[in-house]
Amino acid sequence: MSELAGYLIIVLGGGFLIGAALYFDRRGKPTIVNLLPYQRGVLFRDGKPLRDVGPGKHRVWSGTELLVHGDIRPISVNIENQVVALQDGLAALYGFSASAQVSDIRSAIYAARDYSQIPASVLLRCTRRHLNSCNSSSLKLEKEAIANRITTEAKTHLQKSGFELLSYQLGQLALGTAQPPSNQPAPRFNSSSE
Repeated sequence: MSELAGYLIIVLGGGFLIGAALYFDRRGKPTIVNLLPYQRGVLFRDGKPLRDVGPGKHRVWSGTELLVHGDIRPISVNIENQVVALQDGLAALYGFSASAQVSDIRSAIYAARDYSQIPASVLLRCTRRHLNSCNSSSLKLEKEAIANRITTEAKTHLQKSGFELLSYQLGQLALGTAQPPSNQPAPRFNSSSE
């Protein structure tokens, strides 16, 4: 009888070990991921979003789960010395400073591979579009109104990407004529073999 009990213990123990090995092989290895107070993330299981996570320790089964996280601290954008053509044929040299912050980490992660570049891209596009639709006289008289329209449009676009616009200021602004390209001939390169 004791031989049978020993045999059963070996078979059941081996079966348990095989079952545990298969479970962990399929499930993955348990790991702990720490998110800092200024980080947020999205936990994915088998490629599908499971839940949003905040700061602290999170158990992740590497192999089947992935915790994609990002920084939610404000992002400063300072753009200077940009030139845009105006409606009356003149050009405007402009610059602006702004600040934006992630408000929805999932939307920000889905919006771009490097979501930290979204605020600069959106703000540059909105500023350029609004300044390009002006002429020099309206730009001189309505600088604040134009800045407000830029801010309103940028807020809308940034919200779609999971950001909140904290501040926007149109700083550097100078009017002038666009320089035509110089008529210098293109350099020629000789390919003679000596």
